[in-house]
Amino acid sequence: MSSSESGAATATAAAGGTAPSAGGPPVSLIVERRVIPESDDLYRDWQRRLGTVMATWPGFIDRKVIEPSPPTQDDWILIQRFVNAEAARRWLQSDERAGLLEEIKGHFVGQEDIHLVTEDSSTNKAASIIVTSHVEPGGEDAFLAWQHKISAAESSYPGFLGHKIERPTPGVQEDWTVILTFDTDEHLEAWQNSSQRAKLLKEGEAYNSNMRVTRSTYGFNFWAPGRPNRATIFKDNLLVLLVLYPIVFLWGYFIGGPFLDANGVPFWASLFIGNVVSTQLLGWFVAPWIFKMFDWWHNPGAGVRRNVYGYLILAVLYAGLMGLDAWLIWLKS
Repeated sequence: MSSSESGAATATAAAGGTAPSAGGPPVSLIVERRVIPESDDLYRDWQRRLGTVMATWPGFIDRKVIEPSPPTQDDWILIQRFVNAEAARRWLQSDERAGLLEEIKGHFVGQEDIHLVTEDSSTNKAASIIVTSHVEPGGEDAFLAWQHKISAAESSYPGFLGHKIERPTPGVQEDWTVILTFDTDEHLEAWQNSSQRAKLLKEGEAYNSNMRVTRSTYGFNFWAPGRPNRATIFKDNLLVLLVLYPIVFLWGYFIGGPFLDANGVPFWASLFIGNVVSTQLLGWFVAPWIFKMFDWWHNPGAGVRRNVYGYLILAVLYAGLMGLDAWLIWLKS
């Protein structure tokens, strides 16, 4: 599930809040938490209450909740946008946030990871990853030199757009954050799977013990849907077909034919009623479910092997559905 709630900063005046001091570009506060499995529903409800409070927070823009998608992503990721870093810091240090966290304590595994990322509109439609690394005091220069070697290597790969380093922010995040950006998911994946990157990571083993990589589906603009590529649209259509076909057939077989057509309901009216029912089932229940089930394959950057598996599974399911429908028609004849 992905959910978004928006609250314009101008709405804070009505809520009695104090607007944050002006200055600085918009920022994204990225919070990663691992929730114990049996607490997922509780955490979902808590997120809704959190969104209600944040909607009137001074300087808040909008937020997005990305649920876990094992095995590639085990954490909940919260992307919260503010007009500037000061507004984000005030929220992090607020009594409101502390009170909300008190309600949900005891339902997490480990500590929360918090990253404060400055938005860059020049690359907001690209594909990117966020990499966090712990650097011991005194090792900053060596870490930066290693990062410069990495960025130099990245720049030789097709589609490279940028390598941005965010220093630790006291009181917000203690780790260094690197945002790597390519123009497409395919180009980003080519770099991630390269032997050159593997060699550089081995050179920087001192920083890899606590290194974490978070994939951003839509580059720096991953808090909004953006414009999907053609491959994603094609997969969307295939998944919709997978669930729409049986809905339409079963409606006509069990309800439309015996109850509507057999009782003199005109074809155009029967067709309209069937479409109303199927689109409502599709939009509210079935499509969200099938997209979640195939999230491992549907998202950009799935990889060649995972893509092949996904298409093979779809082909088998299509064949099975058509065989089932043919069998039902044979039984009826």
